[in-house]
Amino acid sequence: YAGFEADDVIGTLAMRGVAGQRPVTIVTGDKDFFQLVDDDTSVRVFNPRDEGTWYDAAGVKEKFGVGPGQVVDVLALMGDTIDNIKGVPGIGEKGARELISTHGSLDALLANAGSLTQKKYREALLTHADSARESRVLLQIRTDVPLPDIDISCFDYRGPNRQKCFELFSTLGFRSLVTEYAPTAETVDNDYTVLTTEADLSALVSDLEREGRFALSVIGDCPGGMHAALVGISFSTRAGQARYLPVGHTALDAPSDITGKSGLEALARVLENPAVRKIGHDLKFDLMMLSHQGIQLAGLDFDTMLASYVLDATRSNHTLEEVALEHLGYKALTQEDVCGTGQKAVVLPDLPAAAMLNFAGERADLAWQLAQKLAIRLKEDGLESLYRELELPLIPVLADIENSGVRIDLPALTGQSERIEAELASRSSRIFELAGEEFNINSPKQLSVILFDKLQLPTAKRTGKTKVASTAVDVLEELALTHELPKLILEWRALQKLKGTYIDALPQLVHSRTTRVHTSFNQAVAATGRLSSSDPNLQNIPIRTDLGREIRRAFIADPGCVLISADYSQIELRVLAHLAQEDALIEAFRRGEDIHDRTALKVFGPDSGLEKHELRRRAKIINYALLYGKTAFTLARDIGVTPGVAQEFIDAYFGGFPRVRAFIDGTIESARTRGFVETLFGRRRMVPELNSRNNQIRQGAERMTVNFPIQGTAADILKRAMLAVHSTLRSDRAEGSGMRAERAARMILTVHDELLIESPEESAADVAVKVRNAMEGAAELVVPLTVDVGIAPNWREAKS
Repeated sequence: YAGFEADDVIGTLAMRGVAGQRPVTIVTGDKDFFQLVDDDTSVRVFNPRDEGTWYDAAGVKEKFGVGPGQVVDVLALMGDTIDNIKGVPGIGEKGARELISTHGSLDALLANAGSLTQKKYREALLTHADSARESRVLLQIRTDVPLPDIDISCFDYRGPNRQKCFELFSTLGFRSLVTEYAPTAETVDNDYTVLTTEADLSALVSDLEREGRFALSVIGDCPGGMHAALVGISFSTRAGQARYLPVGHTALDAPSDITGKSGLEALARVLENPAVRKIGHDLKFDLMMLSHQGIQLAGLDFDTMLASYVLDATRSNHTLEEVALEHLGYKALTQEDVCGTGQKAVVLPDLPAAAMLNFAGERADLAWQLAQKLAIRLKEDGLESLYRELELPLIPVLADIENSGVRIDLPALTGQSERIEAELASRSSRIFELAGEEFNINSPKQLSVILFDKLQLPTAKRTGKTKVASTAVDVLEELALTHELPKLILEWRALQKLKGTYIDALPQLVHSRTTRVHTSFNQAVAATGRLSSSDPNLQNIPIRTDLGREIRRAFIADPGCVLISADYSQIELRVLAHLAQEDALIEAFRRGEDIHDRTALKVFGPDSGLEKHELRRRAKIINYALLYGKTAFTLARDIGVTPGVAQEFIDAYFGGFPRVRAFIDGTIESARTRGFVETLFGRRRMVPELNSRNNQIRQGAERMTVNFPIQGTAADILKRAMLAVHSTLRSDRAEGSGMRAERAARMILTVHDELLIESPEESAADVAVKVRNAMEGAAELVVPLTVDVGIAPNWREAKS
């Protein structure tokens, strides 16, 4: 429409809404629309950019200083360079508001311009009166655009178009808004049903067998396959469809012909049929839960949690909710959504089956849908073999280890607890003596006052908003070099942590049914491919301290059995030798030489003057420091030299092992170009930070890039070894019979590069040989893989 602007169209539509006796809201950040606000006709402005503020007449006055009827007059004085509104030179927003507020309108102001006492305003208004009038005309929003007849009801607000909002926010990467507008069980159609009759159950079994592939989710009342009670199982054979079998609900919402026991018995034949393939999200949990019901889940085909992990191990978690949101654009229910939080929260078994149908149904339905998408991604990214040949087969291995658990010597832990309590008391006394007063050693603030205010020790850094001098480990380690008190604090903290985390905690974690401790192994956590352990974390027991080694003494074998510790020797350095093709390292490993002695010779020369033990200690630190990209400054602190001397050691190391330097540089350059780094077996880690402009972030990414192929390859080799050892031990068990089969050797723990086996004493020597052979044959490198094996009644002695 010639002569009209978009604002005029909006104004015209607004007045038609008023004529139709409808409340009108104009959504805009443009202050020009304040002129249309009218409480009598229910016209308001909503500004989404101003913290989502609504403006009625009072709001306009509070925000703009004048009422809606005076807005145009103020704007006419101010002008607007963006919209080419001249206004009156020399009069800004504040002055314009004051003038209009005082005189009431632009016409009244211009009529009295000659009597204004302020010379600047008087002369400007007298000179530019016509400009002010022209500006007002331009700023007035027209409400008479000759628009065709439009059904004004089409402008009624009916809420957001969730689908379009989700698509837009997904494209823009607005994560919080994506979550808000993603499709949910309430906004999409689904075919979820609770099984209540034998006919329903029979139909489900037939459907599962006919399809030959289905997704399932075993619902437990808590995390951890060893401790959860079975609540129910859901199944899906197509997108948007699921069937839920209640098993352990205490609350009943409808009569049912099926008991938990009869339902499981009917499903057992399809669950145990290896020809019928199973999909799930965390199949290890499903497998363990069903094994406790006497059902051996077979035919594991696709685990969407592990697929997500293999595709991107750097993401913070791989929960079904997170993975479904990313790959399906669907917001799944969480357990908190159905159970509530805080004091009003209920446990899953206390919910009627119908109340958790959507939650349970989604667990199987979304796994089914994700499997189709993630399988394609694995092929496209060249990760299918890693997934199919390593991660997926590891599921039953880890389940068997978790189910086996480890026996704990409770009296030994009680004795250790009493000894540590005495040591803590002794150190506390000495700490208070050095401090000159008693204080809460666990309080960083009180400790900071003692160290830095009272004793005047140098402060290295301060923490957070409080700016209290830091008492972090690295700070105390630096201070401990020159003062006894920080050294004692570190020892006290270490003792207290070991006592609380292991010595006092382990007895509380003994399972009532098995009388053993069962950790959970997390396959989809560490970005390097390593397994992690939780509840309890048995991989963090320190091995370099006497106390840490003593804790391992409390891990014992069953009567008549012994523990076999099989530990890869310097596996990461061997992997480095292979990846770098470093002749000097390869030769040393092939000859069976001590690699740290070889490094000492390369770095320090034959006449270093250092005692042999100290020489080897330093060489060992250098080997692993450079493996993990430590700087000269960090290395200097570790071995007690100046940064300059440490840099000389680094230069000597790379001079002695030149292909290691070439490997490091080549790995970083390749990863910078490709965007990822990978292990010998194809595991990948994305490293976009390599191209960061932030020097600190980029250097951290470079260290991670160098470390990943070494530590990741070592992790892959250990997993291959676990598969081989598990297969060997299972074959032995299958060949036995009766008591012999029951007492066959079993893998009960893995910690970093070590496997722990429990074996009948009479067959331990043979088992040890088989385990060593399986582990040493797990991969073919240019250097031999060597495994140190020990046999003893407890873990410490087996490890020694």
